[in-house]
Amino acid sequence: MHQDATASDKDLVKLIGKGLSIPDPKILSDKALWKKVIQPSSLDLRLGSKAWQMEGSIRPMRDETIELMVRGRSIKELHLNEKGTEFLRDRTYIVMLQETVHDLPAGAQIRSNPKSSTGRLDSLARLLADCNQQYETLHGHYAGRLYLEVSPNSFDLVLRRGDALNQIRYSLGNPIMPDKEILSVLRVKPLLYTKEGHPLTTEQVAVDNGIVLTADLNGEHTDSKIVAYRTKKDCLPLVDFRGVGKHSLYTYFDAIEKPKGKELKLESGYFYLLSTNEAVSIPPAFAVELSQFDSRAGNITWHYAGFIDPGFGYFPGQEQQGNTVTLEVRAHNRAEIVRHGQPIGVMKMERMSSDPLFPYGQARGSNYARQIGVRYGKHFTDTV
Repeated sequence: MHQDATASDKDLVKLIGKGLSIPDPKILSDKALWKKVIQPSSLDLRLGSKAWQMEGSIRPMRDETIELMVRGRSIKELHLNEKGTEFLRDRTYIVMLQETVHDLPAGAQIRSNPKSSTGRLDSLARLLADCNQQYETLHGHYAGRLYLEVSPNSFDLVLRRGDALNQIRYSLGNPIMPDKEILSVLRVKPLLYTKEGHPLTTEQVAVDNGIVLTADLNGEHTDSKIVAYRTKKDCLPLVDFRGVGKHSLYTYFDAIEKPKGKELKLESGYFYLLSTNEAVSIPPAFAVELSQFDSRAGNITWHYAGFIDPGFGYFPGQEQQGNTVTLEVRAHNRAEIVRHGQPIGVMKMERMSSDPLFPYGQARGSNYARQIGVRYGKHFTDTV
């Protein structure tokens, strides 16, 4: 693996059994199987059987294991099985994961994010590890178990052993590209397009500690008149995490069509799905992490599931390029008004150690391979 780069699926296959351990390594002999859990730039982590309901969010001290931390602080212990276990909204849980780290060397790091479909359920899923005082990031040296803090916000969830709510990236050194390097790429290859598929020039792209993305409240040239979805307040029906396409969308969400004045009031206490005004096209040599929070764009969480894989919106040989990015949005403390075309997030560009064997897209069976405009999560359908 190259220094200052992020591991591709090809690199991750080599790391499994050395630095990382998965419960069923036999899948590595069959690409059709392993590409379901090894993504172009990340590895899905799966829930184990053991879990605890906690009094609140908590991280371990430097000399404290997770199992030691939960003693005396957990409300009850849970056991996940095939029947399904209810995870209630506004509660906090810690789940032991099936994957472990054998040897994370000095200079290497693991970063975690919720999977897209977890984020679109308005559920936090944050990585924890023994004696590691940070969420979502783990630096070498480390060897030990991995855990996930799960906090559903809008819906009660039914989860089972083996469900994958989050994913990790493995990097050596610092894979994040500075603005100067991003600009050099933009002069050669467009990374942003209009929704009609026209490339944006370097001069039309704002680069400020990453590539700046803006809000779409106009809805033109998209797949629908809908520009946003907002969760219903105190929604009672459960969401079964394995029930893909089994939940009626409008039981859980209200649709918002193009608002007057092309601006939207984000109410505190509600969860929204919005879309970027730009279509993003990521070549195989790069990956992206979207900023979750940028104080310059208000007191708003703009994204839970920040990883964007190599190949997202990248369609070689086709005239139409780019996918818009669906954003998972919450305003904090007070209402905030968002206007069409205003900055709402930053794409941090990452170097890949190697091109993935299977980039993001339809050939891989990716859930959001083609999207122009806001897109609800895979668990929902608007046809029930």
